[in-house]
Amino acid sequence: MPSVLYPPSRPRAIGEVLDSAFRIFKATLLKSLPYSVLATLAGQLQNIYAIVTGRTLRPFSNSDPGWWVIYVLGAVLGASLINAIIIRQAALASGSRSTGKQALMQGLRKVPAVAVMGILVAIAVGIWFVPMVAIAPAHRGWGGGLLSIPAVFLLVLFLCSWPALLVGHKGPIASLRYSAHLVWGNWWRTVMVYLVVLTMIIVLSISAALIVGLLTNLVAARDLAVTTAVSAVMVVASGAVYMPFVTSMALALYGDLQARKEGTDLERRIADVPAG
Repeated sequence: MPSVLYPPSRPRAIGEVLDSAFRIFKATLLKSLPYSVLATLAGQLQNIYAIVTGRTLRPFSNSDPGWWVIYVLGAVLGASLINAIIIRQAALASGSRSTGKQALMQGLRKVPAVAVMGILVAIAVGIWFVPMVAIAPAHRGWGGGLLSIPAVFLLVLFLCSWPALLVGHKGPIASLRYSAHLVWGNWWRTVMVYLVVLTMIIVLSISAALIVGLLTNLVAARDLAVTTAVSAVMVVASGAVYMPFVTSMALALYGDLQARKEGTDLERRIADVPAG
């Protein structure tokens, strides 16, 4: 890697943050790709199990214990691999020496903490929708819209908790608090960056769907097996590409907010020191 891409030496404009994310993505894609491919496959293990055993695909309503075992196993493996991606990217972007095995082991050890943090975020965000049970059905539309405002605000505040836990080596609660500290005052900046992520994922998904649809129209009547195989390959390929892109963007934004917040805090502390 020709230069240190993370952490940034100074706060950056939104365009510079996006450029940094693309540079991290480009520089680490080849070494992240095996993990993202395996993570995508891990997310499909329960569906593969259902197809192999001749069962229907019924997400979250399946009474087969084997399906749930495979689902939990796939979730743990997938989370470990995704954790390993961002840990590996942070090491490569900062010029540190880190092997893929080390990143994978660290990612596996962080799975319980990530799960706890995810539950805490779900509770903090979902609790705002509890009053929906007391709202009349005729008014639940606007009621849900109003209740979603604080829920979305909190969700954005916690978007940096994932890299804080994996890269900053903080606990689940400390990561949530640190993320809120970083995003506070930079809420709209965080929203803008993640809107770019969402737009890129939508564009990539639509492109993959168009390719699959075109191939389906061309060969479905002659060979359904080929069409199914191509569709599966496209799903894996799309997931394998956008996963490292999302983690690169999360890492770039996390570094920028650190530079902004900690730099501002340092200036404030220096200003508070009495002269002489």
